[in-house]
Formats: sequence, structure tokens, C-alpha cells
Amino acid sequence: MESARLSSQMDAYLQWRQEIHRELTRYRGWLIDHNVQNAELEAKLEQALQTLKDDKITLAFVGEFSRGKTELINALFFSHYGTRILPSGAGRTTMCPTELLFDHRASESYIRLLPIETRMVGSSLASFRKIPEKWVFVPLNADDPRMMKKAFSEVAQLKSVSPNEASAMG
Repeated sequence: MESARLSSQMDAYLQWRQEIHRELTRYRGWLIDHNVQNAELEAKLEQALQTLKDDKITLAFVGEFSRGKTELINALFFSHYGTRILPSGAGRTTMCPTELLFDHRASESYIRLLPIETRMVGSSLASFRKIPEKWVFVPLNADDPRMMKKAFSEVAQLKSVSPNEASAMG
């Protein structure tokens, strides 16, 4: 699927969600205006509206190393920059699970990296998500492809450690 087509389908999906939200809100108003609203119906409407608000799309790219996952992500999401934004090359570019997220609550774009040393703690990724001070934040300027490329290069940084440390990190 070409990037422009994916983008237009995503836009259509977002518009559909907005229309559903608008219609549910109108329906809620109609129920109130006609004195037919009740607690059970209100709870269901609120749940539907909350589901729309919390809705997220998750795409997972899984495969063996050097199979083109990063190239596919670059093509799907960053082709309009005219350069590879995510680091990609021969060999193992990223050895850790990497998540790309859109944070609608943030006022600025950023990359959030969890240092490899956290693997020695034994806590899950889910638990680290609740501890923002454990993460390294890298500012991201979506209007500057060169700066985006530089920021995303942090994902592929190498760290030299002793064999014992490497073993402790898994």
C-alpha cells in the first residue's frame, strides 16, 4: 500500500470516528430533550464515547533481523521526507523492541528511550511506562528531516559493556 493511500485511509478513519462521536452526542441531547434518558443508557453512551476517545491503532512489525522491517516503516510513514528517517543498514540496526507512538497529550514531538541498563532491574516494560524519569527524552522536530534523522539515530546507538554486563542485560 502506498503511503498516500494509507494516509488518506487513516484520515477517513479519523473522520468516521469524529462523525460517530458527533452523532452519539446529538443522540444524548435528543434523549435529554425528550425526557427519555436513564442511568443505564447514559452509562452505555459514556462508555461508547470513552471508547472512541481512547481508540488507538497499533501496527506491529515483527520478524527476524535484517528482513526489512525498518525499511517498510520508513516507506509507510516517512517517505514524504525523501530520505530514510529511521536508521537502516546492513546488520542488526535495533536489537531491542522499539515502539513509535503518537502522544496526542504532548505539546511537542519527542522520542522516548529506555536505557538498556533497565533490563538488569527485572521490571517489565509496562511498569517502566509508569516511571517517566527512567526514560531519556529526545526532542523531535517533524519539520526538519535532517534533525529527525539525527534524533532517530539514537535508537541504534551502541554501548560497549563487559561480557558479564551483557549477560545480565539478557
